[in-house]
Amino acid sequence: MTTRTAGASPTVATWQYISGAEAFNSKLDARLLSIFDARGGGRHEPAALPATPGALLADGVSVIHGIVLATGSVVGSRFMQTTMNGGVRTARIDEITYEDLGTGVVSGSATLIHPAMTGTLRTILGEAIGHPPPTQPPAAVSDAELLTAVAFTYSGDLSVTVHRDPGTGADLPDTVTVVLNADATDDVISPAGQALRTAVIADAPFNAPSPAPGGLAHINCDLVACAALTYDDGPNAQTTRLLGILEKHKVFATFFQQGGYVRANPGVAKAVAAAGHTIANHTMSHPYLTKLAPASIQGEVRGAQDAIEKATGVVPAYMRPPYGASNTTVAASVGLPQIIWDVDSLDWQSKNKAVFLPRIMGLVKPGSVILLHDVHASTVDGQDQLITQLKGKGFYLVTLPQLFAGIELKAGASYKCRGAAPGCVAGR
Repeated sequence: MTTRTAGASPTVATWQYISGAEAFNSKLDARLLSIFDARGGGRHEPAALPATPGALLADGVSVIHGIVLATGSVVGSRFMQTTMNGGVRTARIDEITYEDLGTGVVSGSATLIHPAMTGTLRTILGEAIGHPPPTQPPAAVSDAELLTAVAFTYSGDLSVTVHRDPGTGADLPDTVTVVLNADATDDVISPAGQALRTAVIADAPFNAPSPAPGGLAHINCDLVACAALTYDDGPNAQTTRLLGILEKHKVFATFFQQGGYVRANPGVAKAVAAAGHTIANHTMSHPYLTKLAPASIQGEVRGAQDAIEKATGVVPAYMRPPYGASNTTVAASVGLPQIIWDVDSLDWQSKNKAVFLPRIMGLVKPGSVILLHDVHASTVDGQDQLITQLKGKGFYLVTLPQLFAGIELKAGASYKCRGAAPGCVAGR
């Protein structure tokens, strides 16, 4: 994942999630959001700006997070944050932490070292970098500050990255990574460190959590610029062609399907669900619900629910009133959240990608719900180009469950986008 803020002194971040490890991913989100909030002087709002992963800025903050170890139930993460001002580094964080995904316990690098042997390790490190420490190390660099990035190589050697002099606490001009022979450091490693080293040497397999389905994979749309592609009026022959385009781009979308067409094309509806996309309710026969009595509205919604569930095994969690037409009677009758849109492609009107693509790109913003129709060949013709343009502008393309994650959507209420913009629903 990557994101960045605008301006001459931006914050740029790149990081890794672990599919299915929601507690781990949420903690990472919270840390990243706190950095972005602090840098922005308030609540961070995602911007649709292409990020340069891992870029070291002349001015600004660069954040790089990556998974450096996965063995058993333990994951090692490296988190680096560098602040630059006028080409000069003014602050630096480099931490390797270890989390047991089974228990949720997070341990710092210093826990790998026996507390009674940190002085010995200081001496070894000082000699290795040519800066022998004084007899009494000053308080300027505590063990916790010095031992922030400790790891093991696959041969069992101890790797320690230091940014400060082990003796004086002064910043080193360059980061120094010292790799120490396993036998020479056996005494300085704690019992917890010995257990981890044994697992690393054995190359113990990672007990990975069950991954989330593609269209439900973890993403935080308060942190990055998201947009949801939604397609109305299928399933049909064009839907099959669209599925191939989405698969090519590794994109998941939401399909608002009509019950009548689901009955006519159950195999296509099933293929949409099998591919990991979200299926939602677009009524049985696409009437103006505002012209119907409550019982008829309920029949339209229930009919589509039943048809979709029978064909796909999916019980839709969202509905979209045809034509976006709703009122208090409809709201009280549908029994599901109503998902409208804030970007109307008008693809059905122009049937020309040279017209509807620029329209979408001119209207889309972080948190948008984009309305399209997979019943039209001309719409499907434009999806390859649309997806490429949206990604190029810095958007992550998500399903509705991903877009509205963390927000309680109420039955009958209408939602058209996520975020702080007028008419959108805020996620935090």
